[in-house]
Amino acid sequence: MRKIIILIALLGFSSKLFAYCDGGYPNVTVVDEIKKANFVAIGKVTSRKIVVDPIEDPEGYEAELFQVEIENVLYGTPPEYVVKGYLTLYNDNTSSRFNMDVGESYLMFVSEYLDGFYINSCGNSGTVIKSKEVIKTIQKIVGDKHA
Repeated sequence: MRKIIILIALLGFSSKLFAYCDGGYPNVTVVDEIKKANFVAIGKVTSRKIVVDPIEDPEGYEAELFQVEIENVLYGTPPEYVVKGYLTLYNDNTSSRFNMDVGESYLMFVSEYLDGFYINSCGNSGTVIKSKEVIKTIQKIVGDKHA
């Protein structure tokens, strides 16, 4: 019991939380995720803002807003305003959020939902450094036409 309490306490101090991915991580193939995504791009996170709801959760936060500078579109056609440089991602503060760090570049399978864009945290998105093989797979799939 003591070990469980210590583990819970340590998790409470962790800055990174990970999503539960039914079927493991990633739980979708690169081919299937490309088909579902609006576009696939590499971008660098330039800012992070916290969205607070003082009524629902005055001590926590509701979501994060990430500003991402698009460096390269590997697949698909992003909306015109994204092509011009920046994408804003709304990231709910739930276990399904896709963690990002300011200054880091990411491979992102971007999907649109209602009035915003999101990244499947159980998919193949990740830091560019850790996504070299996924990027090679995408380039083979699309025949290097965008890469």
